[in-house]
Amino acid sequence: MNTHIAPPPGKLTAKQFLEFIEDRPREERWQLIDGVPFLMMSPAMLPHQRISANLMLLLNAALASRRPEMFAIQEVALRVETHPDTRVIADVAVVDFEVEDVLYGTGFYLAAEVLSDSNTREHISRKREIYADAPGCLHVLIVSQREHAVEVWSRADDWNGRVYRSPDDLIDLPEFGFACRLADLYRGVSMK
Repeated sequence: MNTHIAPPPGKLTAKQFLEFIEDRPREERWQLIDGVPFLMMSPAMLPHQRISANLMLLLNAALASRRPEMFAIQEVALRVETHPDTRVIADVAVVDFEVEDVLYGTGFYLAAEVLSDSNTREHISRKREIYADAPGCLHVLIVSQREHAVEVWSRADDWNGRVYRSPDDLIDLPEFGFACRLADLYRGVSMK
């Protein structure tokens, strides 16, 4: 049985990181940000999974009719060319309908992070910046799993963020033909 093993000390290159995770159990969710590896909580809590699934399903319903060349999927390994020592996993991403045969994709149009207890604000903020550096990325969403709150960062708004907090707030992503109420993302999730 594999147990948690610390990564090599110091910053890692992408190659060193990939060599390290090659023998790690699949259920360990390692990510690399600016050469620093970190382990995410696995498996994600049920509210986290439900919110991610709700977002993916709502996006795919919109994409199927308005942008059939795109598709939303969960747990997507991504890399951005301008950040060579970063390998991350987005909770949901919009990618081309026909996907490449690669582990870490570079062509994505939206990346969403559902906040977990294992996320630090620093990691999430840095991932948002990295996603925004991808040439095709149009939106980055940061979704709370503890309260009704979604941050939407958009290229069209020069990457200025907008926060939605009311369950009746309308999240509109016109590039995807997507619009939903904030409450739709939390369907099936008990908010305390």
